Parts: sequence; structure tokens; C-alpha cells
Amino acid sequence: MKKILKCAFVNLLIAMVGGFTSVYAQATGDSFATALKNKSANLVYIYSEAPGFAAEKGGKVEGVTVDVMRDFEAFLLDKYGITVQSTINKQHANNFTTYLSAVKRSSGGVFGLSNTTITEARKRAYTFSPSYISNIAMLLTHKDVPTLGSLQQIAEAFKGKTAITIKETTNEDEILKIKAKYMPALKIEYVNYFDEAMVKISNSTDYFTNVDFTYYLNALNTKKPVKRHPVGDNATEEFGIIMPKNSDWVEPFNEFLNEDYQTGSNYRKIIATHLGPNALQLLDAITLSK
Repeated sequence: MKKILKCAFVNLLIAMVGGFTSVYAQATGDSFATALKNKSANLVYIYSEAPGFAAEKGGKVEGVTVDVMRDFEAFLLDKYGITVQSTINKQHANNFTTYLSAVKRSSGGVFGLSNTTITEARKRAYTFSPSYISNIAMLLTHKDVPTLGSLQQIAEAFKGKTAITIKETTNEDEILKIKAKYMPALKIEYVNYFDEAMVKISNSTDYFTNVDFTYYLNALNTKKPVKRHPVGDNATEEFGIIMPKNSDWVEPFNEFLNEDYQTGSNYRKIIATHLGPNALQLLDAITLSK
């Protein structure tokens, strides 16, 4: 999940303007009730960079979550006559944990955009949108590491290797489960961004990591020497867009982000554009298995 975090007020066309703002300041956006009354809204988008989901390219923020929010803005205009304002500010954070904290401290029309897994623990701290995409958490190593036959063999097969992860992520949870069940002596190294984990496993057979499928797809696209160990796949996770606890924006979001939207051609185009056709194949396979 994570690299640099930024905060934005956005409309249908995302463009970077304005100066830098401290991520530690409390972000505040208009409530849905206020937006209905005024027919306009300042919405704050806090995002943590993740390949294909939210990233700055050429001075613009792009990714699946950005395009989903763009469609949400169009929905607000069409159904409620609400126009989203276009002022944009930037914020920086050191890691995914700070991104979560920034959204948690915010209020009103604030949305957290990233590959954020929906969990019961997080539901107690945030308001979640419905799932906008399924995830496959994957166990990855350097390509020269022999393919793992089963998780029961991991202690011997990965003996001496160090696990790389990020604190307070579901990926860390997967690593801790491996440590508790199979490798009690496992050494864990923490990084700020999963890009760092991908660099380490690309450069050495001494490491392994658990990451979301988008990092694996990005490694394939950039021809990194990375191997997926399918026995470590976890296809039970769902990603959602987070809002402050008790946000009243969840009601229109639930109207917008429904099954019809996720099976539509525009949504599939968004996935193919930012994650590639291989992502569509993986997601279709998950859907068929459910």
C-alpha cells in the first residue's frame, strides 16, 4: 500500500494546484446535508500512493480510486444537482499508517483513496463504502526461490529469509499468521512503502513479502525478477473507500457504488486502464469462485 500521501479537493478534471499543507492538520469537507442545501460541495480526497489505485503522474493524480470518485461526482451532479468544487491542496505523509490516521481525524466530506482493505477492526474506526474491487493478497519472492508447495513447508523452504511488511496493514497480519503458525523464529523487517519490499525481493533471495495483487501485476509489467507462490494467495479481501466515522456521505455512496456500476463497461474500462487486462482476468476468476 504505500508511498506518499496527498490531500485534494477535486472535481471531474483532476489537476494539481495550490501549496503544500501539513497532513497532521485536521481535514474537513462539506457534509452531504450541506451539499444538498447549497448544491455544491468541497470534498477532501486523502490518498496513499499504490500502483494503479492512486498515484501522481505528470502533476496529476491517477488511478482506479480517482476514476471511481470522478464517476461519483458525476452521479452527484446528475441525481442531486451537486457540483464538486475544484480547489486542490497537497499533503504528504510518511506511510500508510499516517494516511489512515489523517482520515480518522478528519470530518465531513473527506474520502480516503487507496487499496484499503475492509476489516471489522477498521469498520469500528471508519465509515466504509461498499467494496469497489476484490483483492488477492500474494506471497512473493525473488524468481530464483523454488516455488513453495504448501504453507506447511514454508519453515524449511524459507529458512533464514526475512519477511518484509508495513505496520498496521492486512499484509502484516498475513505475515504474523505465518510467523505464529509455521515460523516462530521468523525475522520481520518493516518498511514505509511496499515499493521498498518489492525492491528487496527483486534484488535478493533472502526476503519474502505479502502484498496486494496490484504490486505483482506491476512487477510483471516492469519485468522485475519476482515470483508468486500461489499457495500463499488470499482472495477473501475487499477494498473500500474510507470516510470519517459517521460520515453522512455513505448514503449517496451506497446508491452510487452498487452492483450495476461494478458490472458496467465503464468500470471494467477503469480496471483495464489502470491495472491491465490481467487484473480483469484475476477479478473475473474471483467472481466465478464465489
